[in-house]
Amino acid sequence: MFEMHSPLLKDQCSLTEIDFSRYPVWVRAQDYDRDESWFRECTEQTYRPWDGPLPLEPDSQFPFVLLAASFRLSSGDTYPGYFQPATEEWDSPLPPRKMKDGTFAKPLQWSVRRGGTPLSILALHRPVVFIEDKAYDFHLRRDLERRKGSVLDFYTAIGKRPDEVFPVEFSASLALFRGIVSGRLDGFYTFPLDRPFEIDRGERYLTESPPFGGSLS
Repeated sequence: MFEMHSPLLKDQCSLTEIDFSRYPVWVRAQDYDRDESWFRECTEQTYRPWDGPLPLEPDSQFPFVLLAASFRLSSGDTYPGYFQPATEEWDSPLPPRKMKDGTFAKPLQWSVRRGGTPLSILALHRPVVFIEDKAYDFHLRRDLERRKGSVLDFYTAIGKRPDEVFPVEFSASLALFRGIVSGRLDGFYTFPLDRPFEIDRGERYLTESPPFGGSLS
């Protein structure tokens, strides 16, 4: 009996620019391969190249799909990267959830739980840019030392001032996914659950510890 071999499976953190140049669409195996023999090998971070028709038609409100993208900085320079597209229904109220006492929780929109702003779509997009073959995200870490370190690492790698970087426009081809395939970053961001959101270009970290021994701010 013919036995199917498992596809190329990669942890999200190990995806590279070359991976996205070869395969512009990646899907989370736990969502698309439940009936396959390799499913037991997968974690929540395991992705594989999409081998179905394009544009991919999402089958849920929050699809776990990654698209190859282009990032255009304020300076006009462009970099490769990827992000998670969103459906047109991304901010529709979620179905009510049944509680232990038999009652149902009030259906809430994604944005209501994350700062009350449509900008919270960034927490779904989770954009990542490649600089010299290394991946950098724009998420503000909760721990302040880690936050400062990640912001400084980004500016050191890109070698530009905040006003040369932000705003960042990112987009993927309309031919890859049926939904929202573009976005904008005005700074590093965090949209924690039921807490105020933050968008910050990180100038104060550059003032405290300027990369290259000189200020970029």
